[in-house]
Amino acid sequence: MSDLSLPRPGCCKWAEGDSGSYTFPCSNRVEPGVSYCDDHRSIVYIPPEERRRNRGGGMNTSFKRIAA
Repeated sequence: MSDLSLPRPGCCKWAEGDSGSYTFPCSNRVEPGVSYCDDHRSIVYIPPEERRRNRGGGMNTSFKRIAA
């Protein structure tokens, strides 16, 4: 790895690439403590309300309990 590419401080940390060969093409500014710009944050994070809505409110039936 000859060229280490890191996002600039205060810029969006949206990464593209694979196998350790990443680039950070987004140069939008972000507020302190925030990793992504508004556009990329909408892709990365799912709001809790949407997670609950997608879950359907019922118990997840894909898990099976095993008696121990």
